[in-house]
Amino acid sequence: MTSGTATLIGCGALFLGGPVGLILVANLIRQRDFGQRSLRLLVVGGIVASGAIILCAAPAFHRLFPPPHDPVFASGRGLDLRGIWFWLAAWAGGALTFALALAYGVDLGRLRRSRQSERQTNAPG
Repeated sequence: MTSGTATLIGCGALFLGGPVGLILVANLIRQRDFGQRSLRLLVVGGIVASGAIILCAAPAFHRLFPPPHDPVFASGRGLDLRGIWFWLAAWAGGALTFALALAYGVDLGRLRRSRQSERQTNAPG
């Protein structure tokens, strides 16, 4: 596997890992109706995950997939921007995770309110 292929795989994981995980958890909550607390945890967890992706994921992936040694960049005569793709993918993935957490929080909150109003209209009395 070349360095370029590893970088593309890492960038794809940074960009899609958080949002796909959040979508899976949100759909599980939607199917099973875990309660009001789970909605709050989903939103807070999504916000915390997006912050972790933005701040910690790019340096971690840069250490996992280091660029190959290049004598021009090692001597300080060139600007090495090979790791910038990890940062851009992490920022985009973190922003997408944040937006999805807020959107699912609003959507699941509406779903919960509609279920509560449905229960109240069907209640005897």
